[in-house]
Amino acid sequence: MENEKIERIRRELPAVNSCFYLNTGTNGPLCRKTDEVMRKELEKEYLEGRYLPFLSELYKDMDETRKLVADFIGADYEEIALTHTATEGMNLILWGINWQPGDEIITTNREHVASLAPISLIKNKFGINVKYLEVEYGDNYKEKNFLDNFRKRITPKSKILVVSHVSFSTGLTFPLKELAKICHENNMYILVDGAQGAGAASLDVHDFDIDFYSLAGRKWLLGPEGISALYVARHRISEIDPTFISPSSIRDRHDLDIESPYIIPAPYAARFQTATSINRPILLGFKEALNFLTKDVGKEWMLDRISFLVSYLREKLELIPELVIVTPKGKESGFIHFLVENREPVEFCSLMNDRKFMIRPVPSQHLPAPVRVSVGFYNTISELDGLVDNIKDVIHN
Repeated sequence: MENEKIERIRRELPAVNSCFYLNTGTNGPLCRKTDEVMRKELEKEYLEGRYLPFLSELYKDMDETRKLVADFIGADYEEIALTHTATEGMNLILWGINWQPGDEIITTNREHVASLAPISLIKNKFGINVKYLEVEYGDNYKEKNFLDNFRKRITPKSKILVVSHVSFSTGLTFPLKELAKICHENNMYILVDGAQGAGAASLDVHDFDIDFYSLAGRKWLLGPEGISALYVARHRISEIDPTFISPSSIRDRHDLDIESPYIIPAPYAARFQTATSINRPILLGFKEALNFLTKDVGKEWMLDRISFLVSYLREKLELIPELVIVTPKGKESGFIHFLVENREPVEFCSLMNDRKFMIRPVPSQHLPAPVRVSVGFYNTISELDGLVDNIKDVIHN
């Protein structure tokens, strides 16, 4: 039964049969239904045009997609705003906070530029301070030490912790529930870069008590580029100002009193949606991807299989003496990161790519800049065995 399910899933993801697809952390494979609905909608718009009924259908689909995202991450529909990218969601929160000079952001030295860049801008704009927590990797990572270090860095001026769910640079899954607890004990927010989390790691934003979580549609959720989502906890919505404003951000989009300096925002998290009309083929493609994951694949099965495959691969890689595993053991989600003795990661990945194993290097600015393997629920044991055999062969030739 298990093998039949995997074969059925792989038939619905044609790209995974064109190569050894081990780079979902960059872009996930598109499912057949996503491709079909996007083609159909593009053809419809091309032949029939886009007029008023199109808009009512669009807003309905936007609401239905928000509901699917909410169900997937353990949120309520009202707490979800659709965005274009996870980076956009990070910006919306960081620019929407009422900053005062001297306020502090605490983040880590393992964050993606999607977090670091907006932090840099608001640091200079508002005169705030930024503290970077050192996060070890491999066997040197000790969760208790990391949490203790975080507690020690907090001051009365500390306003928010910005942290990844899963580090793109080392593969570490951060202890979000514990971090959120510490934040709230110290009157701080927690903003999570979930680009590598949703769809790869266990997630229940209510149970974790997360304030803000920005996720990517195009990675582990298998959506097309150009659509993502932002979670804002219901009790935090009124505390964040919309960064941009559009008709979608307003309660009654065509009823604006130009004599008044005020607007009534759209209900709940919808006020953070900046697109008046999201590209409908992309929206429908994402909607079908979410349906595929929840109905055809199964969220719990998907996460359990990713965990099983990552553990299997790690055991195999640990037997190769020339490798140093960067991802802390027991803290993996969909990634395994490693360094290869006397090999540059860029060159090594290029050689592996030539053999159709689609893995990638972490950019050199993000030390230790390892090789990164993304393990998806659709991968097979034989593919991982082939990966290990080819790693050995490249090392020894």
